[in-house]
Order: sequence, then C-alpha cells, then structure tokens
Amino acid sequence: MLENPSTFFGLVTFAAVASVTPGPNNFMVMASSAAFGLKRTLPHMAGIVGGFALMIGSVVLGLGTVLGAYPQILAVVRIAGAGWLFWLAWQLGRAAFAPQASEDTPNQLDTEARPLTILEAAMFQWVNPKAWTMALGASAAYSGVASELLMRAGLMAVTFVMVAPLCLALWALAGRGIGALTMKGVSSRWASFVMAALVAFSALSVLLDPERIANAFGAFGT
Repeated sequence: MLENPSTFFGLVTFAAVASVTPGPNNFMVMASSAAFGLKRTLPHMAGIVGGFALMIGSVVLGLGTVLGAYPQILAVVRIAGAGWLFWLAWQLGRAAFAPQASEDTPNQLDTEARPLTILEAAMFQWVNPKAWTMALGASAAYSGVASELLMRAGLMAVTFVMVAPLCLALWALAGRGIGALTMKGVSSRWASFVMAALVAFSALSVLLDPERIANAFGAFGT
C-alpha cells in the first residue's frame, strides 16, 4: 500500500523535473520532430516511455542491487551509450552535408532517413547513462513510497508513464516549431547540423565528465 503520500508527490515532482530537463532523449525527440514531424515522432516517444518504465521497474526489483555490487557495468553502459549517440549524431549530420537533390535525382538520404521505432527508442534507454541515473536515483530516494516491493516498482513505473509523455511533448512541439521555420534550402541543412551537434555534445558529456555536464543540464536530465 501507499505508505506516505508526501513521498509520492515528491516522486511525481522528481519525475517531472527529470523528464523535462535537457538530455539525450529530449534532444533526439526535438531533432526527430524537426526533421520528420510530430506524428512520425510519436513511436519514438512511446519507446522512451515504455523502455524507461521497464528499466525503473527492474531496478526496484533488484537490478539496482546488482549494479551497486558491480559498478563497472555502468562504465560499460556509459561507453556503449556514447557510441550510440555518436552514431545518431552522424546520421543526423549527414543530411547537412549531402549534395543538393534535384527534381530528377532525389536525395538518397531523404528517402532512407526515418525516425526511431518504438523498439529502437526502448532499447536506447538501456544504454543511456542519464536514464540509469534517473532510475537509480528515484529507486533509492523514494523507496518509502510503498511497502510492498511489487507495488513500489509498479508505482514508480506508472508515475513516469503518466508524467514523461507530457514533458517529451514539449520538446517535440519545440522541434516541430524549428522544423516549420527551417523547411527548405540552406536553413534545413543548418537545422540538421545543429541537431546533430546537440546529440554529439550529449555523447561527449557522457564520456568526458558526465557528472559535471549533467549538473549543467540538470542533475537528472533524460
């Protein structure tokens, strides 16, 4: 049962702040919405929410204890996550330097480019160091939200499922606005370059000094 309502409201506040502050997930949602539109970005957003809900539930049920005993696992996750982010930045950046397509010769990058699927976005949570920081931090700080282990895990997962979509939607709307302002010509290329640079910066922050950069973003940004 719910032991302490004030702890629950603290968890809701944590979920809102953690979900809305800048980080790889939010940057990628903004970039996807700018490039592909809000509707095509919805599966990406759903994958983030579902993947993180599964992660925090697993952490509460015992995965956090395993990571506490073997912290080197998180180091591997950090490196793998940075590699994934660099790859995504490269995919975004290629559009900025691709030859201009003509009417008779469509740009192959335009035809191949697509947003992340639900599964890809969900899998990314497991190599996203800031998502791990959120899950571990919430499971430790708000363990008093429920006495039963299963209820605690479910309550934390459901809280993020309810809160995170609203926060992600703000970033998606911002991306749609950027896309509307930079639809054609040189402007669209600069938009692609800026989005790629933001994702690459997230990767660098993970590798070089994750704690210091995370504090600049907001301690538990997603």
